[in-house]
Amino acid sequence: TKYFEWQVRYMHFWHKDVGMPGKVTRLLSAAGPDHLMSTIPTHVSPNYVSKLPNDNYSPYNKPHALDRWLQEAKPAEDVIVIIDPDCMFVKPMDIPVSEGSPVAQQAFYSFDFEKDDIPMQIARRYCHGCTFLDPIAVPIIIHRRDIEKIAPQWLAKTVEIRADMDNWRNGWWNTSVSGVQLGWTAEMFGYVFAASELGIRHEIWSLQSVPKVHVQLDTPIIHFHVDVPLSNGKAWYKHWDNAGENIIWPLPADTNEVTRTFLTKMKQAYDALGPSNYSWPHPHNKYEPEIRR
Repeated sequence: TKYFEWQVRYMHFWHKDVGMPGKVTRLLSAAGPDHLMSTIPTHVSPNYVSKLPNDNYSPYNKPHALDRWLQEAKPAEDVIVIIDPDCMFVKPMDIPVSEGSPVAQQAFYSFDFEKDDIPMQIARRYCHGCTFLDPIAVPIIIHRRDIEKIAPQWLAKTVEIRADMDNWRNGWWNTSVSGVQLGWTAEMFGYVFAASELGIRHEIWSLQSVPKVHVQLDTPIIHFHVDVPLSNGKAWYKHWDNAGENIIWPLPADTNEVTRTFLTKMKQAYDALGPSNYSWPHPHNKYEPEIRR
């Protein structure tokens, strides 16, 4: 989609720009190849088709495409880094991991077995026999043999959660009650529960900084999944049309390090790559998560 296209092009640019070890493989869920295949290494998988009625949850494609890639491409590398397109490399990240000992970013939620808060309510319903829960987000650095085990179970767990929507409590997806938003984050919980049921524990590291949340930059990745306000009243948001081209510049003098680095590298990527020349038949096509307010 147009929404993802500039994110993928820029992320590939940043990967090379900082000297990130390894290679990028884009996992494309589509009916066939697209116009970026010649410039960005890509594995194409068909879109996942849910058997649930009226279920258009596109994040199924994340575990589905990953599982298809592992089975069909049979990568030889032992260490795999899983990231989302809205991740910016700002310095090389070379973290060796062994089988059974993946590393990942702390998620925005946490688990406490002594509580009955929303994350634990969800876990108690869908994580069967779990004795630990690792609240993780991207990036995930994991051994190939571990993710080969997790990927199919990750998809199955996501389906299990979505199939039970009629029994979700209001707070699980009501944004006025909680930020969990299970209508969007089902696949995130699906990964956590799959890994736990398989007995694969993650070491939690600080690997990403987020504009508007963090001020000082001390991580290898900036995750730009939020709006980015500036002191001059202007703002940037990845969901806005032409977000990859309409980059705020120049920046106010008081812009903090994370935001300044993010928007500077956005401008560098646009200046180097330019706008897309592709004509989009459905330029506004992107998944809108089910939420209640």
